[in-house]
Amino acid sequence: MAAYVQKEGPHKAEYDHLEKIVNRVISEKPKDAYGLVEVLSRLVRQQPDPGADTKMVEDLETTSAYVQKVRELDKVPAEEGNPVNVGCAVPDFVEEAEMLQWAGFGFGEMESYKVKCSLRNLAFKSQDQGFSKIKLWGKILGSSKDYYIAEASKDGADDPDDENPDSEPLGVGANTYSYFVTNDLCDEWTKLPNIKPSEIVASRRIKKILTGDLDAKVVTHPPFPGTERVLLRAQIARITCDTGLMFKDFLKREGNFGEEEATEPAPNEEFGMPTAAELFTTAGWQHKEPHILQHGRTTHREAPEEDEENPEQNKLRKKMLAQQESDPARDPIRALDGDCLEWTIKQYGDTALYRNPITDPENPRYLPWKGKPRSNAITCVRSLTWPGAVTVAQYANMVSLYVGYGLAAKEPDFFPSMLPDVQEEPEDPMEETEPQGSLQVEEPTEEAS
Repeated sequence: MAAYVQKEGPHKAEYDHLEKIVNRVISEKPKDAYGLVEVLSRLVRQQPDPGADTKMVEDLETTSAYVQKVRELDKVPAEEGNPVNVGCAVPDFVEEAEMLQWAGFGFGEMESYKVKCSLRNLAFKSQDQGFSKIKLWGKILGSSKDYYIAEASKDGADDPDDENPDSEPLGVGANTYSYFVTNDLCDEWTKLPNIKPSEIVASRRIKKILTGDLDAKVVTHPPFPGTERVLLRAQIARITCDTGLMFKDFLKREGNFGEEEATEPAPNEEFGMPTAAELFTTAGWQHKEPHILQHGRTTHREAPEEDEENPEQNKLRKKMLAQQESDPARDPIRALDGDCLEWTIKQYGDTALYRNPITDPENPRYLPWKGKPRSNAITCVRSLTWPGAVTVAQYANMVSLYVGYGLAAKEPDFFPSMLPDVQEEPEDPMEETEPQGSLQVEEPTEEAS
């Protein structure tokens, strides 16, 4: 035993281990040191991570930097210490999140507050662009990072692009709104480009989960003409035009859709808020965004005049007329029934009817449709064609949100399945012996001899 407790010699490692156990007993002073010898021995044998301290310092620095970014996000825009107007309407997403929670959507109280502050700061920094309203469009999930998407609307439309006459100008069709994206609500927002019809057509041919990097290459078959920011913008346009809803008869126009004298959709002054029972059916809702046609636009271009001296122009005219006949333009304020999309509607909360106390026409808060009995129920309309798109309404309040991967249901596989490998030629069979064996010669019998 004396050989094991010598500092020098063949048992130096055992001596060092015993010394560490004794030092740990002296420093920690356990009540039952004798019974914890095996535990102390095992703890002493564990080698500490040499980079643990460095990693801890790096984590603290990263956390400190992020906390500073959150503090900057929480600051109210001000000039010379006085709060200023952000320049456009920004809905309070914290209030909207309370309705979305009934439908199982939302980001939690903390993240909802960050969304509200981030949109407010975005509106303040975009004052020179002339937006009238900025709201949260939704969130598209990615394989590495997620995209928060903000939708900005502007009154009026810009001039068409002469370089690409097929593209719709800002404020029209698929480019009705401008969109900003960010991976982190504490970071700056990036504006997405306007979408082209050819890019929308290409996005319909592929199925791709986004990565979260706007500059990432889109590796698909067939090939996609652009980076991930273009594909993201194309998917946003498709989802918006298919899932943008409004109350029935909230918008109207003079004349029939497609006629020269027909006016643009405008708010209906005689609008009557549908009841909760009416909102529980598809008849209580209507679209408010134009439909994207097969060629990527929301409207058909005017066919050129027929010219006997220009056969190419006549051929183009014939093609465009055939296209208009096979894929006619649809009314933006069309009904949900017959739109070739699938929907499901549910109601939450108390569906009973209550008398509204504001029934006096002389009351400044009186509205004609508010005198009707109302329900506290929350109606949720989900799109089954675009899983993740939802519209929630309570009273006259309505909010739409999309949270998903940006993929439509019942689409083909991500990549076409490959053909099976070409099989090799079978080997030539070899000669085999007779399965019945060799022939036997019968021996002669005595009678025969």
